[in-house]
Amino acid sequence: MGFFDGRAMPAEHEPDRPEFVDLGPAGPRYADDGPPADRYLPTVLPRVARVAEGPRVRVMFTGWEVWPEQVTLCLQIFWRRRRTDEVYGDAWFARPGAGALRVGLRPAAGGPGLTLREHGTDPGGAFHRPARFLLSAVPEGGPLVLVLEWADEGIAETAVALDTSGLGEAARRVVEIWPEGPGV
Repeated sequence: MGFFDGRAMPAEHEPDRPEFVDLGPAGPRYADDGPPADRYLPTVLPRVARVAEGPRVRVMFTGWEVWPEQVTLCLQIFWRRRRTDEVYGDAWFARPGAGALRVGLRPAAGGPGLTLREHGTDPGGAFHRPARFLLSAVPEGGPLVLVLEWADEGIAETAVALDTSGLGEAARRVVEIWPEGPGV
């Protein structure tokens, strides 16, 4: 006998039949696309480091999500106080202007900064939220430096070296969810 056999279900009306859409074949990717999250499970490289702090905020680096051709830099932001007008998340974090959180990434050996784009955040909780930044390629050639500034929260420009060891190997361990193709 199965676990659910013989269990009474409350009577309810028959729901409408849902409509479905199938995942189609992979198409061309564009610069503003996020990671291929519908098709791959990233390799996660956990790292923990406090990268910045202000009187009422802490910013923590929690590691990397590694995709076949991209990498996500993962941060967690924690506040000691919150607004009472029910405005959370992006209103604190992504407000445009000189006092907003600014994040950059550059090679530790010097050279131009790498292009980062925020993606895939969720609202978090009343006193914290995750922030993810996508790099368009898996970085090679040594450590990277995270540069962060947040004038509204009392954080002057600060730079912290991040451990990038294992990113290339992690990209080779990404799990493709649908290797047999669509509709098989």
